[in-house]
Amino acid sequence: MKKRILLINPPYPMEELPTPPFGLMSLAAYLLEKGFEVIIDDYIVNPYSRARVRRMVREFKPDVIGSTGVTMNIKAALRILGAYGEESPDAAIMMGGPHVSFDAQAILSENDFIDYIIRGEGEETCDELLNNLDDGAAHRGIRGISYRENGVVIHNEKRDFIRDINILPYPARHLVQLSKYKALGMPLNMLTSRGCPYECIFCVGSKMVGRRVRYFDVKRVVDEFEMLSKMGFKQINFVDDLFTSNRKRCILICEEIMRRGIKHTWTAFARVDTVNEELLRIMKSAGCTMLCFGVESGVQEILNSIKKKTTLEKIREAMKVCVEAGIEPMASYIMGLPGETPETVRQSMDFARTLCANYGFHILSPFPGTEVRDKAESYGIRILTSDWDKYDANQAVCETVSLKRHQIDRIVAEFNKGVNSRLYDAVQKQKRGETLSEEYQRMISTLNSFVFNLKMVNDELVEHYSAKDTNGTGVAQFIEFVIANSGFDKDLVAYEVERLFRLGCLTNSVHQGEARFSWT
Repeated sequence: MKKRILLINPPYPMEELPTPPFGLMSLAAYLLEKGFEVIIDDYIVNPYSRARVRRMVREFKPDVIGSTGVTMNIKAALRILGAYGEESPDAAIMMGGPHVSFDAQAILSENDFIDYIIRGEGEETCDELLNNLDDGAAHRGIRGISYRENGVVIHNEKRDFIRDINILPYPARHLVQLSKYKALGMPLNMLTSRGCPYECIFCVGSKMVGRRVRYFDVKRVVDEFEMLSKMGFKQINFVDDLFTSNRKRCILICEEIMRRGIKHTWTAFARVDTVNEELLRIMKSAGCTMLCFGVESGVQEILNSIKKKTTLEKIREAMKVCVEAGIEPMASYIMGLPGETPETVRQSMDFARTLCANYGFHILSPFPGTEVRDKAESYGIRILTSDWDKYDANQAVCETVSLKRHQIDRIVAEFNKGVNSRLYDAVQKQKRGETLSEEYQRMISTLNSFVFNLKMVNDELVEHYSAKDTNGTGVAQFIEFVIANSGFDKDLVAYEVERLFRLGCLTNSVHQGEARFSWT
């Protein structure tokens, strides 16, 4: 009898604009191909409750329950896994993801309900462990796992990275309610490679997926892109650590997209030293609308200290050619890096303002496994807390010799206030009945749509609706139900419900005179 695997996607703040759980969907697809029965319980678009846990356990009867987790939601993941363990005491409990890969000792020492940690890439390790779950002696030979034996935490040797990632199937997106993400305006993600050749001190990317970049075949990449382009999402994101690591391959992907006549917008991550005019113009022609660059700082000395291996001049040139090619550059900065002072913060902010219109600041969070955490003292960093809930990169959890926590929080708060003031201004103008510019109209429309659909998702209004049908569809009654239970006005509700049907997010049926609605 094949084992039943229940995978958990823990909650994540909606203000961070989470996307469908790519890593879990990839693991699920691999395990399905190996003959396991797999489901995903996604707590980003489904509210957590103990009643839901009981129902999932009762209906699915899992043999194994696993969860992913990054640092900022690891505590929530542990709480949910603990509840699942209590409701399903015979199931094996395991975790994977970047946080536990580098904090396995503490996770296993402090949480006795966790049986196994899967470190690094999970597909092959998880498959081998599941096939030897009942053989305690075999555990000693499974590379890439951590576990307890006689009360002692054991870390087996590291598993090599998958040499040819083309053996991996497409992510099992059918296991996740994509319609809810589409309703919220989120993009779809896909990968064209694994690996990052750089070793920035604040990142664990190269440790998780290796410094050697491993590529999916161009045909496979464009096949998947074409499939996703037909799913009705506004945008597709290439979420490789570095999509532009191989210019020749990027050009081949773009040329194949154009050869097939696929018309869909997409974005990607890039480094400033991996783009040039030729590449960007081809990317633009293939549908690229934005590139996100991790600029990190506008101070050369800080860039050097964090091993960014780039220069301010290269940053300026990349932004310039991006704009000339018609692609919007997005620059991301980190405040509180080693050597940061009030003066370097001012320099970075001045640099950001002159560089491009679209930029944002985060605060350094020294995650487990990063060099800046492991060598904090030598970098002049004082870590203030290990309360992982605070590691959201929006509040100070560490400080430098010359830049204290309260200074960092104040500066970022002032920056965010300035960013949010445009939205506030648009809302106030609308309330006063003033004519809004097209840009403000888009901002208000996007905000209203997001808030409405978040209410629909969080309060499970679709799931809770059932009524006798009187007009053959039940849509009118459903709209009245949503109005009564959401607090939104009739025009907005009617517009959004119609939009959800148009996007294919909602479907309805009438059975024996009763109208029911469901997410697709």
